[in-house]
Amino acid sequence: MNLISRIVLGIVKLGLVIGVAGGLTDLTLTMRSEAVKAHKQGLVSLKQLNKVLIGP
Repeated sequence: MNLISRIVLGIVKLGLVIGVAGGLTDLTLTMRSEAVKAHKQGLVSLKQLNKVLIGP
């Protein structure tokens, strides 16, 4: 019985690791596409950013 519970626990752990790795991969790809979009738009002016955040 102990062997079966260890096998099941190992399978559950493997599933969790695969799930976390898949999530990190998706997040990395999303960040990559956002970085490409930001690079195409050009540099962000901090003065303009402050105006947008704080207001006139």
